[in-house]
Amino acid sequence: MRIPWRRVAVITAVALPIAAVVGVVWAATRDLSRYQARLTEQVRKVTGRELAARVPLTVRLGSEPAMVAEGVTLSNASWGSRPDLARVRRLTLFLDPFSLFLGEVKIGKILLEGADILVERNEVGDANLEMLPPPDGSGPHPGDNRSLRLRTTAAFPWISTVEIRDSVLTVSEGAGRPPVVIEIPKATLKAPAPNQTLQVDGRFGVAQGVPMELTGSAGSFNGWMAGLPGNIDLQGGFGGGRISLKGSINAKGTSLQINSEGPDVSVFGPYVRLPVPSGGPYVMNTKASTQRNGFKVEVQTLKVGNSEAAGEALFRIDRKGTPTIVVNADISRLDASELKAAPAVAAPPSQAPVQPPRLIPTMPFVANWLGRSALSVTVRLGEVVGLGSKMQNASVTLVSGETRFTFRAAATIGGGSAGVDLVYDPAGRLGQTTLTATANRVSIGELSTLLGLDLGLRDGMADVDLRLRGSGRTTRDALNSASGSIDVAMGKGFWPHSQLANWPPETQRLAGGTDAGVPFNCMAGRFEVSSGVANLRRLVVDTPRGVLIGGGYFHLRTEGWEFIVAPEARDGQNASLATPMRIKGGAGKQTASALDPNLSKLLVGGGTIPSLVAQVAQAGRPAGANACAVLAPRIEALRPGLRAQLPVPTSDVRQRASRPAAQTPGPQRSQQR
Repeated sequence: MRIPWRRVAVITAVALPIAAVVGVVWAATRDLSRYQARLTEQVRKVTGRELAARVPLTVRLGSEPAMVAEGVTLSNASWGSRPDLARVRRLTLFLDPFSLFLGEVKIGKILLEGADILVERNEVGDANLEMLPPPDGSGPHPGDNRSLRLRTTAAFPWISTVEIRDSVLTVSEGAGRPPVVIEIPKATLKAPAPNQTLQVDGRFGVAQGVPMELTGSAGSFNGWMAGLPGNIDLQGGFGGGRISLKGSINAKGTSLQINSEGPDVSVFGPYVRLPVPSGGPYVMNTKASTQRNGFKVEVQTLKVGNSEAAGEALFRIDRKGTPTIVVNADISRLDASELKAAPAVAAPPSQAPVQPPRLIPTMPFVANWLGRSALSVTVRLGEVVGLGSKMQNASVTLVSGETRFTFRAAATIGGGSAGVDLVYDPAGRLGQTTLTATANRVSIGELSTLLGLDLGLRDGMADVDLRLRGSGRTTRDALNSASGSIDVAMGKGFWPHSQLANWPPETQRLAGGTDAGVPFNCMAGRFEVSSGVANLRRLVVDTPRGVLIGGGYFHLRTEGWEFIVAPEARDGQNASLATPMRIKGGAGKQTASALDPNLSKLLVGGGTIPSLVAQVAQAGRPAGANACAVLAPRIEALRPGLRAQLPVPTSDVRQRASRPAAQTPGPQRSQQR
């Protein structure tokens, strides 16, 4: 008898899909609680962890039949920081219709939506990914079977395709290290087996950062579970540019090359957790590798616009077990005009009243890492342009040891130089801060820009000598007890009209000025700092129409101030305008001023009254001499009553300033030595 093979083939082709659909419909009408219980037991035997679902398994019919569960959790290690290692909002297991026809429930693909996965280590280095079967039975190896068919012998399946949507991966390396949070808006992971190459195609990013769109190979599943992924070769887009990661992470160490280019380098800010300024286009070549005694990150080339830099950072653990970081950077050229401030992160709306901006911040000193880690940073800058005057041969050094923090910086600015030396010693109950700074023939405007201050003065070369020392673990406490001196001398410049708007009209007319501001020939003064109050003992300002002397105080904590100014006109025409005045104000306060004619008689002594105008003219005769700086030390001899009339802060303000906050905690030093 002749067999009609064509008819058999047609019948088979039609019957198989019908049988598959019937199988799916049959599965959809079945109670899956027994299957879910078997699956949970299977996971427990393999990993020793508990798998639970808030909404039980259900079958979803469609072009791709699937089983769906919601509120799925996988328990964490017993020492974990939270009960669950993984929390999944929705878990979808896509079924293979052909396997259903053969009597198997085979999973071809899995979809994780809204997953929150935590990977962490404890103090002894154990990872919560290390899963072992419970003592009552050892489950099979994950790669032994790819099927979820209900058999007597439990088998953990391998699913070759995993899709992830709107998920978060948190990696915590233990106490003292901030966790790394990776956001995964969309990703697909494929591998034929757990020990085979893992193919990646997805978008990965961090909070408030631009995500990376990466494709390529990233080691293997077994490698990632063991912390040694293997060979990595990923490329993709990043912030309107390109990025590539190529290398290996294995038992021999790490060797990873990272190359990137794009329009704006600030996209790296959220990833390195630093306020990276905005600028570009940029090209960066970086290599991360394992050294004999640590881990090294080397920036081989970094070009941002016309700026060029290179550097390296070495992370290691010394013989005492103290983490040590050594950073060296060499910036051959830095064009500040091409760099903008890092993009500001929008703060959540707050109902608290807006505080007025402060000249001096009140943040606490971060001293709790002293003794826990050692940090050494050295930065050399060959040339800095875009600030007005060119800065050359600059160097910045920061050293933090077990018991001391030191910051030093020096540079040649235009035709002058500047330097600062800050030392913080936490020894004792309050600790001690010492600040020394000098500037020689430096533009006061550029100096204000470098310090982030707005003094209103944009012209004039200044000489500054600052020496302060104070106790306390916050800026406020240190300023409350600060003692030392501040000497300032300036050459010819302009004072903006806005700074003198609240002065008496007579004094404003005497000062004169143009649209550019109120001109002055020189200015000099000395602050004697004691218990957080900077007393201006002698002030001399020479203007085209007169000479002004005076003094007062500036409170470093409250930023309140009060001064007296006694002018002397250069000619008789403006003599009627030369009346002493008092002026006071502070942070968030309205500046108030008033004339005080009685001061004129109280400032001078008996006998002949020396002319300040004549004294300034005589002091300025030597070439290159600053007449105000020469005259300032002699003010008390020329006006013997000046010191007695200088304003001082009230006694209650002084008492509050002299008491540092006792509740401020001291640094927590490591006990390991």
